[in-house]
Amino acid sequence: MNGGSKVSQSTITFRIPEEEKELVLEYAKAYNSSLTELYRNAVLDKIEDEIDLETLRNAMEIFKEKKEVSISQEEMENLLNEI
Repeated sequence: MNGGSKVSQSTITFRIPEEEKELVLEYAKAYNSSLTELYRNAVLDKIEDEIDLETLRNAMEIFKEKKEVSISQEEMENLLNEI
């Protein structure tokens, strides 16, 4: 035993066309990855991207509602250099 806690895992099964299966297998092989790692990372990356996009949309909406004026990074750097 390695002393670490055991993580519960589930199995997900889905179907893909044979041509896509071959493509995915070759991709995984080229990147020395298992199919499980490849699909898990792809799905989690997609979820993270969606969360990031939603966060950006929310921030933009708040920005519009407050009608605040923004400045560029260059303008901010100039202000900081004046201090």
